[in-house]
Amino acid sequence: MLQVAMGALKGTGPLFLALLVACLLLCASSHGPRYQKFLRQHHDNPRTNAGRDYCGAMMQRRGMAWPCKDINTFIHASQAQLRSVCREGGTPYKGMRRSKRPLAVTTCELRRTQGARCIYRSHAASRYIVIVCDHGMWPAQYNEKA
Repeated sequence: MLQVAMGALKGTGPLFLALLVACLLLCASSHGPRYQKFLRQHHDNPRTNAGRDYCGAMMQRRGMAWPCKDINTFIHASQAQLRSVCREGGTPYKGMRRSKRPLAVTTCELRRTQGARCIYRSHAASRYIVIVCDHGMWPAQYNEKA
């Protein structure tokens, strides 16, 4: 009888493993499209070597150059550092979260358009960032004005 029970448990191993993997994938994707959009629009670590026109190249690559986006900031920090701002690496700030320490950023500001091309001015700096966090865990929106 004990051997039958042990055999039944061994048979559930693959099913248990499949359920565990499915749960992990669901949990990993539960932060969803807002976090992915945040990464696409604001995360660039390490800073991409895009030549002299960093902003023009990055805005084009990330799909924010038509229509031209007026201003956008790329944060040169790891995803773990960005997520930590939503927890221990940040402090509450006007319903959002402010990083406890400055992070390297490049801000791209639209100067003019030339035909269908957006011409940006770039400004690299180190500064505190302010973000909106989904579920208190996942960066979802960067606040340019804070």
